[in-house]
Amino acid sequence: MSDSEEEQVKQAPIIKPHQKQQKDFYAEQLQANEEAESQAPLLVVVQGPKGSGKTTLIKSLVKHYTGQKIKKLVGPVTVRSNKQHRVTFIECPSDINAMSDLSKVADLALILIDASIGFEMETFEYLSLLNNHGFPNVMGVLTHIDFFKDNKQLRKTRKKYKKRFEYETGGNYKLFYLQALKNEYYLKQDIHNLARFISIIKIAPVRWKTEHPFILADRYEQGKDNTTTFYGYVRGCTYRLNDRIHFVGQGDYYIDSFEEVLDPVEIITTQKKHRSLKDTEKLVYAPMSSVGALTIDATAGYITIPQPIFTEKNKFVNNEEQDDEEIEEQEQEQELPEGVRMVRELQQLTEGIDKQLEEEEDAQLLEGFELEEDQPIKKKNNYQQIQQQRELVRLKNRVNIKIENGTVMPISDTLLATDLHELIYQNKNGINEFDSVRYIPKVSDRDSYKEIKELFVTGFYGQNDVVDLENLEKQIELEEQDQEQEQEQQEKKDNIQKDDNQNQKDNQQQRQQLVNELTNSNLGLYKKGTYVKIVIKDFSSSIKDDYPMILARSEVGEDNLGFIKIRIKKHRWHSNILKSNDPIIISLGWRRFQTIPIYCVQDPNDRLRFIKYTPEYDYCYAIFYGNFAPQGTGLVCTQSLSNKLSKFRIAATGIVLEMNHQFDVMKKLKLVGEPFKVIKNTAFIKGMFNSSLEVAKFQGGLIKTVSGLRGHIKKPSKLGPDGSFRATFEDKIQMSDLVFCRTWVRMHIERFYRLITSNVKLMKTMWELRQEKQIPLEFKPESTYQDQERVPVKFAPLRIPNNLQQNLPFESKEKVKSLSFRERLRQQVEKNLPVKSNMTDKEKEVYSLIQRLNTIKNEKEKKREQKDINKQKIKEAQFKGQKQHLEEGKRKYKQQKQKDKFIKQVKKQQQQQ
Repeated sequence: MSDSEEEQVKQAPIIKPHQKQQKDFYAEQLQANEEAESQAPLLVVVQGPKGSGKTTLIKSLVKHYTGQKIKKLVGPVTVRSNKQHRVTFIECPSDINAMSDLSKVADLALILIDASIGFEMETFEYLSLLNNHGFPNVMGVLTHIDFFKDNKQLRKTRKKYKKRFEYETGGNYKLFYLQALKNEYYLKQDIHNLARFISIIKIAPVRWKTEHPFILADRYEQGKDNTTTFYGYVRGCTYRLNDRIHFVGQGDYYIDSFEEVLDPVEIITTQKKHRSLKDTEKLVYAPMSSVGALTIDATAGYITIPQPIFTEKNKFVNNEEQDDEEIEEQEQEQELPEGVRMVRELQQLTEGIDKQLEEEEDAQLLEGFELEEDQPIKKKNNYQQIQQQRELVRLKNRVNIKIENGTVMPISDTLLATDLHELIYQNKNGINEFDSVRYIPKVSDRDSYKEIKELFVTGFYGQNDVVDLENLEKQIELEEQDQEQEQEQQEKKDNIQKDDNQNQKDNQQQRQQLVNELTNSNLGLYKKGTYVKIVIKDFSSSIKDDYPMILARSEVGEDNLGFIKIRIKKHRWHSNILKSNDPIIISLGWRRFQTIPIYCVQDPNDRLRFIKYTPEYDYCYAIFYGNFAPQGTGLVCTQSLSNKLSKFRIAATGIVLEMNHQFDVMKKLKLVGEPFKVIKNTAFIKGMFNSSLEVAKFQGGLIKTVSGLRGHIKKPSKLGPDGSFRATFEDKIQMSDLVFCRTWVRMHIERFYRLITSNVKLMKTMWELRQEKQIPLEFKPESTYQDQERVPVKFAPLRIPNNLQQNLPFESKEKVKSLSFRERLRQQVEKNLPVKSNMTDKEKEVYSLIQRLNTIKNEKEKKREQKDINKQKIKEAQFKGQKQHLEEGKRKYKQQKQKDKFIKQVKKQQQQQ
């Protein structure tokens, strides 16, 4: 490596990973800007709760861009905002299906917030949908600000809503304020600021849209043979034609024909001096809305223009609302402008121009002259023609009328010199404004021609002022020829190199364009931004005009069905946790379907362990049967499709992790047994299995006691009940120990898949079935918690054998010898016995009498104690029986009360329905 190269390497900046990602992002943005001509219109979704002003906002934006008013807003509306930028507005209904579909295709989402109410549930639902489908650009719009009369309260409300909006979106997104309404539209300045931000916003690419082409249909036409034609722009990416297409929310259909048609809102590519759009270039394309009297056919569009009049106050009035007499009076009172008069004369025409040309005679330039029709006039070697043209040029210069580039317009051989002004406007009394430069009079007499020629002079008219036109024409021709030759030579020298380079570039571009067009047409490729027409066969489903019509390309891999593993989390605002084997509706990719998932968690040894319910605030895994989707695709789960806003409709959100044809989900099973015979380290266990066959299946399995002693199953045993077995442990177990055997059972995943369409019937959950059939919940007494009475266990004292005690060290030996029970009893008796040798006979008789009396007393006390014990047992038995009876009565009362309450709720819901 040379020194210069080493210096360059040292001076080269080090690109960090995050800088590289940023660089790649800007490269994509530059590439997108370079391909602006092939970009589809910016899709802006206007979403908000009912009554927040969605329709009014779209109407105001359309009026700002085009100046036209929309009476009834239905379907998408496309407008031309500038020469190379188009915008498509569509209103998002409150239906969860439409919200889910439009969150996948939106380039920009305008979220409307009613300031008088605040954030509503639809707003949070739509933000959650956007977050799980790529999260495109978002803008907040605060409406109904005129509700607040106090400025201080208004400022606090704005600050509070702005802070909450930034928290929910997680970024620095704009929040616009629409002050009030004026003539049923928002203020011009507010709409101008919003439209300006829409025009300069940079759209971040969403991965799903950049890999999956789709078409948002602007309009549709239903044929007689169950074929339906859809029109719309190709969005997302390049569309590769195949034989099927997926209508979102309706299903898969076969394509009859697919072709490119004329773009209704074309991009202006011609370079002009003015930057802004002219009034004629401002377009609005809303075929499903009532824009004027627009009627669209399969091949063309028709516009019915009403007949307008202008009053003194410059107000638009329809002729149908006034009588003819009033109109005539107004016309007499006011002199109409020339443009208004010409338009009205055009509207009142009864015959076409062709018929009027046949009826009218040819116009005459001067009295006594006729136009030449039959004989064509040659441009070269015709002195008379050149002379007449020179004379007309002099005449035009004299009246200060300019001719383009200083030359005479070409002369048509077959054009009739007719006064088009009179033919069009039927104004025969008007002045003949015929342009004589384009026509040549037929002069029959040379003398009359000379008389006319004297009129075409320069300066003041007089005998001495007449100029020789022939010599003047020759001089003019020579001068012009010399100047033209010099200019041509200089231009040729200067432009030879430029022309060669430009020609090479133009030829390469033309060749490349031709090659691209041929390859695209042969391969069935349609670029992004192409306006296409799709004809679908056997389409009999009903279409709602207020729902988005999204036609997506049916990908090959995504049509396959199989098991999908996802990471899922219950939404924090959903009221209930989700249960395994309970049907749920999943919006994944372009499809929405109902399936039966199984929830699980992953152990450290990568085992998928079955769980019955989803965690409250944590992630888990779910496995279900459905359409495949790329890894990393977001999804949304709902439990129903009803539009009742009684609770938060989004149940859970997740992301696709893995796809396979089978997953092993294991359920934990804990078998419990108890010993009935223990011999040293061997024990005989019962109650764990039901037959010797089950024991044989688990032979050699590991078992464990509560105290932690490990063991394993040996063989079935003939002792004890059926299913008993012999087991060995590490140490001798107690008869009171419980023995556990931990096993795993493979769970069965249901292959249930039902695509959501307009007429599909969904599977009901257990709760819905119980509600319909009025079946109360089953009560199992065994499942209730009961009071446990545990008898305290008295363990025997620790006894150390003498052989072991002798071998122990002195510190561990027993310092004081402990007597046994018999020895202690013998010592106590010996202490209490009197010394018989010192007693007299009388003392002996008294002592024997006291002993007999003590014996009688002890016997009576024993009987009394036994009697008290029996009475206490009887009382305890009576109290226990009364308590059980009372608890049973309470339980029955609670069951009856719950049943009555459930029946009342069901009846109330039936009455409301």
